[in-house]
Amino acid sequence: MRAPTMTQHTIIGLSAAAFLAAAALSPVATAGESEGRSWTLDDILHAPEVSELTLSANGRFALYAAEIADSEAKRTRTQIRIVDIGAGTQHDLSSASIAKSFKRIPGTEDWSALLDIGEGQQLYRIGANGGIQPLVANPEPVAVGKADLSVSMGGGAMPHSVGILGYDWSPDGKWLWYSRLKAKAGPPHIRFDEEVSTLANRKRSSIEAEIEVFLRAPDGTVAKVITRPTRDRMAMYAGGRVIWQGDEILFRIESPDGTLGSVFETRAWNRKRQTMRTLSNERNARTLTMLRGPRNGILTTGGTGTMLELAEMRPDGQRHIYGRFGFTISDSNYALSNDGHRAVVGTRSIENPRYGLLLVERSGVREITGAASLTKCDFDDRITQAVCVEEGMATPPKLVHIDLASGKIDPLLPVSARYDEIAPLDTRPRRWTNRDGYKVSGYVMYPRGYRPGSRYPAIVITHGFDADERFADPENQWNYPAQLFAERGYVVMLINDPSPSQSADLRAAYNAWSRGSGPPDPKTMQRLIWLESVHALEDAVNELAAEGLIDPQRVGIAGYSRGAQVVNVAITHSRAFHAASSGDGGFLEPSGYAGWPAGYNPVYGGPPFGEHFEQYLRFAPSLNAEKICAPVLQQVAAAASMQAELFEALRAANVPTQLTYYPGASPASDETHIFHIPSNRLLAMRENIAWFDYWLLGKRDADAPFPERIAAWDRMAKEGRPRCDTAKPPP
Repeated sequence: MRAPTMTQHTIIGLSAAAFLAAAALSPVATAGESEGRSWTLDDILHAPEVSELTLSANGRFALYAAEIADSEAKRTRTQIRIVDIGAGTQHDLSSASIAKSFKRIPGTEDWSALLDIGEGQQLYRIGANGGIQPLVANPEPVAVGKADLSVSMGGGAMPHSVGILGYDWSPDGKWLWYSRLKAKAGPPHIRFDEEVSTLANRKRSSIEAEIEVFLRAPDGTVAKVITRPTRDRMAMYAGGRVIWQGDEILFRIESPDGTLGSVFETRAWNRKRQTMRTLSNERNARTLTMLRGPRNGILTTGGTGTMLELAEMRPDGQRHIYGRFGFTISDSNYALSNDGHRAVVGTRSIENPRYGLLLVERSGVREITGAASLTKCDFDDRITQAVCVEEGMATPPKLVHIDLASGKIDPLLPVSARYDEIAPLDTRPRRWTNRDGYKVSGYVMYPRGYRPGSRYPAIVITHGFDADERFADPENQWNYPAQLFAERGYVVMLINDPSPSQSADLRAAYNAWSRGSGPPDPKTMQRLIWLESVHALEDAVNELAAEGLIDPQRVGIAGYSRGAQVVNVAITHSRAFHAASSGDGGFLEPSGYAGWPAGYNPVYGGPPFGEHFEQYLRFAPSLNAEKICAPVLQQVAAAASMQAELFEALRAANVPTQLTYYPGASPASDETHIFHIPSNRLLAMRENIAWFDYWLLGKRDADAPFPERIAAWDRMAKEGRPRCDTAKPPP
């Protein structure tokens, strides 16, 4: 059915959704608590995440978007708010299903944004007075996400419709670059070879679409620049990342080159002559990030260790070195002043993963840090002031104003005042060094009312490199309610993988995994990318046990996605963990090869047969199920053969296990990798609490979401493999 076209009248802001309270667990009673209340599941579910933040041209106002679970709408929705910086006040402007790519419109006091407020994701103008008007509309938006008859956009995109995909303004605000999705006309085409193999893991019927890129001139005329397939990741996910350079607009596309990798081309479109030329061909997708410095070069950090070299590579090939610093840089908080004389980039410290800013000028650099992380920043055109979100593990997000000349940070207002009512949990940054000398960072969250000298049960939560100074972040803790575990008397250890920047060997292994081929050899890959992480987690547990903080006989481990890989390897290579929860993972199992050969080849050397089978037999978790001593819960949204493969192997080995699938909002759609359906997330968090309480504490949780499953756990506890001797390593 054809979607309705966008009206040409000002669209009135939608009323804010009513956020319904969900049932919360009762935390354990503790003594010596600080003033304030305890965390509830409802708090974790509705913790706001600021996804967009931008200043007005005059610096008087800010516009931001806060994503919050909407139990009534059965999805995450976004509140769009406008802030009067001088008055320190804010008010809700609108509610949207999607709100992204907030930008100032140069030469005006207004903003533009990609919004879905009922007619699919389109491009709108947002006035300083709060009015919202359409700028560019695609009358036939295309369904995307994990749903039937949709275009796949990765595991994190909830089902929605997209008309306009990306955009950018010329520096004078007169030219508009934008891309849109368009469904391909006609019957499905016959597929061959690689086109067929990409369907190996398809669960739902899909449609074919393409990406059209346009340039609108000041007189309103529109020229088509290029058409790209949706498999082009540059066009699909970075269509608004362009560089305006004289009469040319520089952008990137991805093209297959007959290998498991791709070539990333930099193209230049001449807006006056309407001609195209190719500037470069590279095999590194990270070259998308072009951080221009005050010397008209590209800013980078390089080297290994805890101090990295900050340099600017100039167009003439010369490198200017600014010094060595204990952080990496990224484009997450990047801006270049209108005159090009100063830049600001986002930083992430290496020792204690906290986000800050770096002001870069020809005369030198100056780091700006707050009491917690500075995220989602935006800057005025001269790079003299900024508005950011300041947040931390125990610090609720609030908006702050920064004078970049002095580095002075002034609070503006909280994103959600309800979190100021909660007495902060004692959460301390921590560094560990594993037995092989690799360092990891993370945090230890202490139980409410912690008493020195007492030993506590512990939960280790891991997910790649996301254990950093952010607040109740689902990218880190997923459906593992870290705050509720601490309220219930657990020590929570949130731990990162060893950073590749600390070692040339680690960096080489991750680069090989990314490009789809070694060296190093598979055994070295397995050690560096997985076993070193397991050693770090195991040694961190041993260290806290030696300090008398945790009971080493009551330690659980949880992780989703990348974290699930580490969990599944940990339970086959360590006996430090006595219960496990593995979320939406399964990579490393033999059946996954068909869908991700480029990811598997450097790890195992090739497919799971012939000469490579010995590598799978040695390392694949399902083929080592008899070594597992911990009960294993698998929670999945993207149900796949690999998770079933591990489940069946655990059952055959008589290991207590459960496989739980959380469905989408309808039979025609799926849940997303980071759950977007509030009721699913509540159930998954409650299930994790009940699982660890049962297997680590021997307690039946009165709020277990599926009480009938307790009887199955009883049978598994009675009939399953006896608990292994934790003093002995796995065979």
